[in-house]
Amino acid sequence: MFLVLATGLPGHALPPSRERSKWLDLPVEQLLEMADKDFTNGGSKDTALMCYTIVANRYESSMSKKQKTQCKDANMRLWSIYFYDFYDYPKCFDCLTRALEIASEADIEDANIYLGFGCMYQTISEECDNYDLGTTAFKYYQQALATGMKTHDDKHTDMASTDVLSMAHVQGGLPQIEDIWQQYLQLPEQGETWILRRYNKMLHQAFQHIDQHRLDDAIKTYDQQLQLIDTTQYSRLIYFTLVEKAKVQALKHDYRSAISTLKQSEKIAVDLEMKDCKLEVYRMLAQYYQQLGDHSAREHYYNQYTLLKDTLTNYQQLASVNEMEFRNELKGMEKEMDEIRQHREVMSLVTLVSLGFLLVLLVLLYLVYRKNGELTRSNQSLYEKNVEMLRAEEEERRMRRQLQDKEAHAADTLLHSDDKEDEDGNEDNVKYKSSHLSEDDKQQLLSRILEVMDNNDEIYSPDFSLERLAMLSGSKYKYVSQVINEFYQQNFNNFLNSYRIKEACKRMGDMEHYGNYTIEAISESVGFKSRSTFVTSFKRITGLTPSQYQRMAHKGS
Repeated sequence: MFLVLATGLPGHALPPSRERSKWLDLPVEQLLEMADKDFTNGGSKDTALMCYTIVANRYESSMSKKQKTQCKDANMRLWSIYFYDFYDYPKCFDCLTRALEIASEADIEDANIYLGFGCMYQTISEECDNYDLGTTAFKYYQQALATGMKTHDDKHTDMASTDVLSMAHVQGGLPQIEDIWQQYLQLPEQGETWILRRYNKMLHQAFQHIDQHRLDDAIKTYDQQLQLIDTTQYSRLIYFTLVEKAKVQALKHDYRSAISTLKQSEKIAVDLEMKDCKLEVYRMLAQYYQQLGDHSAREHYYNQYTLLKDTLTNYQQLASVNEMEFRNELKGMEKEMDEIRQHREVMSLVTLVSLGFLLVLLVLLYLVYRKNGELTRSNQSLYEKNVEMLRAEEEERRMRRQLQDKEAHAADTLLHSDDKEDEDGNEDNVKYKSSHLSEDDKQQLLSRILEVMDNNDEIYSPDFSLERLAMLSGSKYKYVSQVINEFYQQNFNNFLNSYRIKEACKRMGDMEHYGNYTIEAISESVGFKSRSTFVTSFKRITGLTPSQYQRMAHKGS
């Protein structure tokens, strides 16, 4: 599983497969060191993805608490990669769920896990405009803040505080978090925490100003925040503050100032390739230009928003998240049913069978879906390989023609210099009167056979035969058959059909001349009398059916 995950993603910074296979036996500490180095280098995450996957999959309930913590942290690193680099929400859900299970089994409290759930649900909520998912995110953020303060995890406490304030402002106001906010205020501003804690207090103040309709005071507070965090270390916070400032400017109907502020946040999002942030800022810019009546600018940013959203919002991924949530809930239901079964065995058995059938059905549906995806990718790969093979063979034919032209020219020069050779123009036929061919004879005959197959369209006639090929090659049919068998390990019919199938592939890709041809017409044009023979030969040679190949060829054009 881990090899598929690692090598199937963008970027190919991994070493050869033989060397990668050795990683399975490496100590956890070495794998984590390799992964952390790749994780923080800002480039491809292939090595990190592979190493973290190996560590995560080594989890066993008999491990020590330290080892379980390493497996839990590996799952959290995987979550980060899938979320920020590949936007694969089903994988994110898997990693977070597994990290939470390990933490629960090992009696570990980790605020970062709840932050991850909150971040994922908030992102999906914003992409789908789903208020209920936003409520779920808000609950996870509050749990992250409470856990962070309990475990003295300053980093994640401050991160969670920012998120809790932001979601509270969206989800109904600050009073609902008053208790946990008062706990946060008691934390000291010292060491590396003072900037973020002072920032969060300013953020709380800005939201209070907004609730009290003191919009100018809110803007001043946001400007103070920007001065406080004016460093690349807090790029996402700077982006967030600018966006919130723009929202207040829009509340004042000062859309030009709001747009100017959003342009600053857009630059940060573009420079740091923060796709989720670009999505938000494009949507807001489109709305504000609409308010100004600038329909051209509105259309530009709305198109930017739509194009980006199409890449991030994938219905099948979101459906998979829902399915995995359902399957996760089933685990808890099964435990409850085990208890009920002690008192009501018959009813519990029926319920379990029904749930088992439903689970199997869901798994089968998922497997069918995944298999179809794999088959589509496999067919595309086969098609591309066939196209590349045709190009290579066409180049090989061109080189053979050049070589044959040179040999013909040399032979012509030799004939003109020796009149005696002119008297016997059928010397090749004499050469093959013996029942045994020398290696040199075979090579020469093979060259003449290939010349006919490469340059004579008569091979696409339904009546083309071994005898006709022998005649055109200037030899006996049994010698031609022998050479084909020895060099290509196949009989004449398969040899001929391979040429015809390759020509059929070329014609399917030639939209200008054969774009309107049916499969039957293509089949007949290259010499096949039977459609079934054509389909069988096509599948054997290309690995695809003619209809699959034609569809991909038309799509590629």
